Amino acid sequence: MRLRRLELWWRRIWIRMLVRLMRRPADAAPNWAAGPVRVLFLRHDRAGDMILSTGVIHGIARSHDTVRLDVLASPLNAGLLEGAGHVSDVIVFDRKKPLTYLPTALRLRRARYDAVIDCMVTAPSVTTLLLILASGARYRVGIAGRGNDAAFNVTVPGNSTPDTHMVDRLAALARAFGAELSPSAREPVLSISAAERAAAERSWDAPPDALRVLINISAGTPARHWPDERYTAVMRHVAERRPGAVLRVISSPAESERARGIARAGGGSYVATPKLRDAVALVATANFVFTPDTSIAHAASAFKRPAVAMYLRGTRAEWGLYGTAGESVEHTERDLRGLELAPVLRAVDMVLERMAVSRSG
Repeated sequence: MRLRRLELWWRRIWIRMLVRLMRRPADAAPNWAAGPVRVLFLRHDRAGDMILSTGVIHGIARSHDTVRLDVLASPLNAGLLEGAGHVSDVIVFDRKKPLTYLPTALRLRRARYDAVIDCMVTAPSVTTLLLILASGARYRVGIAGRGNDAAFNVTVPGNSTPDTHMVDRLAALARAFGAELSPSAREPVLSISAAERAAAERSWDAPPDALRVLINISAGTPARHWPDERYTAVMRHVAERRPGAVLRVISSPAESERARGIARAGGGSYVATPKLRDAVALVATANFVFTPDTSIAHAASAFKRPAVAMYLRGTRAEWGLYGTAGESVEHTERDLRGLELAPVLRAVDMVLERMAVSRSG
């Protein structure tokens, strides 16, 4: 705990120093339509964050015909932008490798960006501030009120209402470009290629009318680990409620053996997904998705797939399913291991019942 406090203190010191170095007077938003504008959107973190940002990225790229938008992504999330025709270029930056900082900074400077956008809409980031500085962009766009306003010359008010979804927080960035995104326009959006869809279809190997159920067991952090036997119980419950349902289990490559065991015990099959886009294609071709809070839940939102997702206490409002039919089950604790089966099965039944009514209608 003391080490964590020291880390936060050191981070605040760095942010304060960088903001002083980057201080600029506030400026009116430029006339983006006056001529060609090169814009860089910074999203160098997790896959789920990228998915939730895809709506605002699209909105900014389409705000003016003059805007050419690039995205600086991480090795984890860069592939999610494949097929995004509104993104001109994707620059991959690995913040965990110090030797990549200087080459990335030089590449950004050579690109001569007119504007750079800070994606951290809730709290400032040292790495993001360094990248903004390295870009040399004349216009620095960010959300106001995070304690680093002086580093920007184009700020927009963020949504400070408690429990505002992250998609709605990100949508505020589009206002700097004169775009007010409707709820539907800010929804996450992903695409898959014909080859990716065909590979996913082969993995399902299911009759056209069968219910395709995708179960993801991986979530990246120990706190979001749900016991194996409960995943198995959910699978058996779905099979009982929907005879003939085709059950497919996916996981991170590191948890493949665990996933195979859950698939066998639950009456389904394991599908290897060595790349994130393999998993995304399975989400796109599923009828129903069951997952802990992770990028798979956000992919379900992007493809509008009915889903049940499990969340830690206090996280559902900001990170829950967005723009798709489903149930976000929030546990009362900060660890999913204590989440009982009963509320999850109730959520599964609710979604399955709504799907049945929708089909019959």
